[in-house]
Amino acid sequence: MSGIKERAKKVAEGNAFLFFLWRCLRVLKHCTEIAADLMRKRDKYCIICGHKVGRFAPLLKTEDLPEVSRKYHIIGGVLSENCVCPYCREWDRHRWQYYVLKNYSGILEAGECSVLHFAPEKSNSDLIRQNRKCKYITADIEEGRGDIVADMTNLNMFGDDTFDYIIANHVIDDIADEAKAISELKRVLKNDGTIILSFPICTDITTTYEDTSLATEEEKWEILGDRHSVRLYGTDYKERLESYGLNVKTYSPQNELTDEEITRYGFIPDDVSVFCTLKH
Repeated sequence: MSGIKERAKKVAEGNAFLFFLWRCLRVLKHCTEIAADLMRKRDKYCIICGHKVGRFAPLLKTEDLPEVSRKYHIIGGVLSENCVCPYCREWDRHRWQYYVLKNYSGILEAGECSVLHFAPEKSNSDLIRQNRKCKYITADIEEGRGDIVADMTNLNMFGDDTFDYIIANHVIDDIADEAKAISELKRVLKNDGTIILSFPICTDITTTYEDTSLATEEEKWEILGDRHSVRLYGTDYKERLESYGLNVKTYSPQNELTDEEITRYGFIPDDVSVFCTLKH
């Protein structure tokens, strides 16, 4: 969401009538997008909502993009021409995360298992809950966004070796103390468990860029391409995670699927999902 849209939403939320009007306009816009899509040749497919799609729309207009996104190639950032499903409104990276959980994680086939999911995406939560034997806990730093309020750097409500799976999509880049967060994830993970991560990756830089001094969302947006991040991962992300005592395996559409499938499902070709296990 652009800065102007974000500010408009905050203003509307402070006034019941304006918020109702804002919601009506959103619904009208959504209906218009669906009507327009029905007029197109629908040769694409959203794996989340199951609709045939004529066009996955751009997330933002070029003029609304932060400077860093115009200058560099950032996987999983806000610059994408084939991003938003007109029916369910899910993004390209959400579709890939959904595909990865369904096809590579083993959660649905695991039977009895335990999962901790940070900043849960509804589509992924709904998918995981299809395994009725799974003990599934969602967590977020903000109240009301998960089953529990939890700081990834302090998971003292859980004992050692608790979870078979830990999922955190676009979360670790927001945490200043990366080492402490990963230490806690390793502590509560079972010996044979898996941590599933994703985060924006800039393929034009070889060394991850960090700046914890950025104070405002506007500064983070322009410099890191995200309003909450403190870190923009470079191509050294795998070695960086391995330095914390993790084995790292990556899944990417360009390595797992054909070009035709990538286009049809609306994936980012070089998107990356990272599966981490403990080194023993």
